[in-house]
Amino acid sequence: MNIENLIKYQDALGQKSLVDQGHISSLALTDYYIQKIKQYNPMLNAVVHTMFDEAIATAENGDQLTGALSGLPFLIKDLNQVKGHPASSGSKLMEGYIAKEDDIYVERYKNAGLVLLGKTNTPEFGFLPTTDPQYLGPARNPWNLSLSAGGSSGGAAAAVASGMIPFAHGSDGGGSIRIPASCCGLFGLKPSRGRGPYGIYMNDFAVSHALTRSVRDSAALLDVVKGKGAYEGYPSLNEDISFLNEMYKKPRTLKVAIAPDWNQQVSISEENRAAIETTVTLLEELGHDVSYEVPTFDFIQFARDFITIWIASGSVIIKHMGLLAGTIPGEDNLEAVSYDVFRNGNSITALEYEEARVRLQMTSKKALAFHDTYDILVTPVLNGLPAEVGAFDHQKNAIEDMFDTMVNYVSFTQLANVTGQPSMSVPLYWSETNIPIGVQFSGRVGEEETLFQLAAQLEGKKPWIHRYEEIDLKNI
Repeated sequence: MNIENLIKYQDALGQKSLVDQGHISSLALTDYYIQKIKQYNPMLNAVVHTMFDEAIATAENGDQLTGALSGLPFLIKDLNQVKGHPASSGSKLMEGYIAKEDDIYVERYKNAGLVLLGKTNTPEFGFLPTTDPQYLGPARNPWNLSLSAGGSSGGAAAAVASGMIPFAHGSDGGGSIRIPASCCGLFGLKPSRGRGPYGIYMNDFAVSHALTRSVRDSAALLDVVKGKGAYEGYPSLNEDISFLNEMYKKPRTLKVAIAPDWNQQVSISEENRAAIETTVTLLEELGHDVSYEVPTFDFIQFARDFITIWIASGSVIIKHMGLLAGTIPGEDNLEAVSYDVFRNGNSITALEYEEARVRLQMTSKKALAFHDTYDILVTPVLNGLPAEVGAFDHQKNAIEDMFDTMVNYVSFTQLANVTGQPSMSVPLYWSETNIPIGVQFSGRVGEEETLFQLAAQLEGKKPWIHRYEEIDLKNI
């Protein structure tokens, strides 16, 4: 039996059907992906820790697995903890640390029957939009090995796009699912705030979900993790909805706003502008009501305020991680930009933090009010093509370097993290050099089903799953 031919063009749910129908066993599928990781990971450095023995033991009892996704191989981002395994967060600070328990997302993935094969690469503590940690080395883009896979879920994206895994966990505090999805030609949805558990930090900006090859795989994964965790004081959204069922429904005619450059406050490349124009044509052909409109806000002030909160939160994360690992954060175990985050976070005053928070809240209200009129906001994901590997290695000044990055490279993703809206990158365009360019769609808070329905429409109109066959790592 040639497994490669059997699962060719099959997404994760397609592979699940093959397992359920007895055409392939969970063990055979698990072994297939273990071999793919062994074959391709030396080139991509997408997976930084493997759990092959445990995965094989789990898959050998595949017929005893329960859950909606039972028997499917899966990878966890290395920011999350899997009991008994390293949790480095891409940092030397965490060297030697072994997780003592599963975090809540890992618990839910295991309850869904997923077979965990390992953990994926991330920049140090997930801070940057590329995945180039000095401690574990860069994750490379399977479309072009000189380019970054994006960040901070870059390892996950490289693994899924290259075929080392059918889908993988990611997280997003400022674009960290959508950026690598764009860089690697995948579907990547950031859920609404409150859709799933908040986890240990209960960070207003950050949420977890996944990188997938198909829209329906993402919907199925969200179904198995939705709902807040125990003792979380934040409100949760409707837990009764099935996003997989909703995805198959045709969306109503949507009122869509197109905002390619935040009213000329930032610049985008010609390739990204072409991606937006292609998307406009697709939306119009699908019968949606499309117009060029932009939420009114001062992007430069927004970027400054976002960075203030990011640095304060990042400093707390570093301090907590040091306590967890029993190490003291310093220049000897942190990258230069992370050390500057830690140092600057300790000096931000309560007044500076609160002023930034209030201004972001005011911007958030304006952005959410914009959706009283428009169902969907369309923007680029990135300002240009994926950065080269090592493009941000020089960064030392957390405040100014990150501001420059937001203005010139990743200007569009953070707004949805601040507002709490669901937002997705959809792979609708490839450059002349065959590099994928995602387009971002943001919807109303709590209305992921609208995004899934629209994405499924776009996927049907302009499918992309066949394009992964263009990735050729065998001849490198």
